[in-house]
Amino acid sequence: MCHVKIIWPFVVSTMLGISEIVASVLLLIISVAFAALIAAIFYNAYLQAQTSLAAEQAAKYCEARIVAVTNSSGEASIWVYNMGQTRCSFAGAYALDAQGDVVAASPTSASAEPGALVEINTTLPYGYPGYRIATPQGQTFDYWGG
Repeated sequence: MCHVKIIWPFVVSTMLGISEIVASVLLLIISVAFAALIAAIFYNAYLQAQTSLAAEQAAKYCEARIVAVTNSSGEASIWVYNMGQTRCSFAGAYALDAQGDVVAASPTSASAEPGALVEINTTLPYGYPGYRIATPQGQTFDYWGG
């Protein structure tokens, strides 16, 4: 029960303060809002870290394409276009049969700068249905005639 003094024309309560229920609800609302703010800050930091990590990982991979294989005195010369943003190094070249199995291999130490078209001379015989080049990291790029 609330005691009220009436002083005309104002009503003044003698119980100054708020009830326990109102205080609990306000404290709950403030706590939830604070927790949401902290969660948003950590999520934003996590998302930025993941984005930069993904960009860093993507920069390490070669984006290349074999555009042609030509005959150079009976040996295959593989023409590669680097369409990525990072330098591509190639450690090996392979001749493939019609099933995609490796039938001959040739070590190579060629590289292609971003946007460059390079010729990789190999000791592979010319005339196989497919050819493959590989990076030192294990990425492979295949070419199937035509």
